[in-house]
Amino acid sequence: MTISAALMASLAGLLVLWHGWKHGADMRMRTAMALGLWAASTALWTLQFGAEVGIPLALETAALVAFGFILSRMERRMERPARERTAALPAVSRRRYVVGTMRVLVAGPLGLIAAMGIAVVVATRSPMAEQTRLILAGLIVPTLWAIGIGWVVCQRRLPVQAASFAALGAAGIGLTFLAGA
Repeated sequence: MTISAALMASLAGLLVLWHGWKHGADMRMRTAMALGLWAASTALWTLQFGAEVGIPLALETAALVAFGFILSRMERRMERPARERTAALPAVSRRRYVVGTMRVLVAGPLGLIAAMGIAVVVATRSPMAEQTRLILAGLIVPTLWAIGIGWVVCQRRLPVQAASFAALGAAGIGLTFLAGA
């Protein structure tokens, strides 16, 4: 019964966000409702299995529910005939290559360093069993790295992003060494 309620809370949180996005409703309220439902789901998983197993189960369940929801919304579009182009493609400036290269460097290595810095702190300082800390840290790295890449792609403030990633990575690794891992 508890597991079913946890799954329903995860699904309800996802549906609240989807409904707000689809119908242009107030996203702040929808986001708060979804976070509340996901917190309830996490609490139910923790109640059933304990914190060491319940929290990773809650995170994975939310991801799997979202993945299933995305798969259920897929549609196949008919292929359209290609248009003929008459104008020549504009010359790509050197500046675009430099900015693109900088974006790749910020999103790739710096984003990975930031994600690993946070994961190292989780792996060494979380109050859980060693196996759970390592698994949770391993799950955090690709998730945070993907969030960082999305942030770099969606916004134009490259210096802010680079500084944030460098600070997060340095702080995570620095906290680990200062605490005597």
